[in-house]
Amino acid sequence: MKRSYKIIRNHVITGFIFLMPVLISIAVVGKFWNRLLGLGNKVSKVIHVDTLLGATGDAIIAVILLVVLCTIAGFLVKLTVFKRMSDWLDEKLAAFIPGYNDLRKETEVKIGVGPKEEVFETCLVRTGEYWKPAYLIDVTDAGDATVFIPAAPTFTSGQVAIVPVHCCKKLKIDSKALNLCLTKLGKGISIA
Repeated sequence: MKRSYKIIRNHVITGFIFLMPVLISIAVVGKFWNRLLGLGNKVSKVIHVDTLLGATGDAIIAVILLVVLCTIAGFLVKLTVFKRMSDWLDEKLAAFIPGYNDLRKETEVKIGVGPKEEVFETCLVRTGEYWKPAYLIDVTDAGDATVFIPAAPTFTSGQVAIVPVHCCKKLKIDSKALNLCLTKLGKGISIA
């Protein structure tokens, strides 16, 4: 009975942690959309589109206003003052919404505005009794290798180590492919 309670409690907590950012995002977007629809209604009345399209005109004007607003914000964020304000806002959102920074980075990479992901060779590094997947950053003439050992499944944090080259086995995959394997907790990693 106690074991079942712990399992159910853990699932409830995990579900809550998963759903909170989603629910917060939906609430914020919903509130913003309602305000934008109200503004669209006022604009459509001023330009007399409401008589032609009715409530649909409000939504069309709201979408046009959203596109215009995003375009203006895109230009303004290039200015230093607004860039600092944007960075400050990102800091506040990151403190309030769990996983915000990761989501933002992934979005930037997908739309092509973020920094390009650097591609490294990969290897397995011997640490004690175990082999750990790592990025092979540099190999010196003295026979030492600088490696970054990412933490699965995020692969954006981990540890840097300098190890003898004989403690490394090269992998057949690059760092992008290794990142995909790490998101699957190591499934698919192959040795060269």
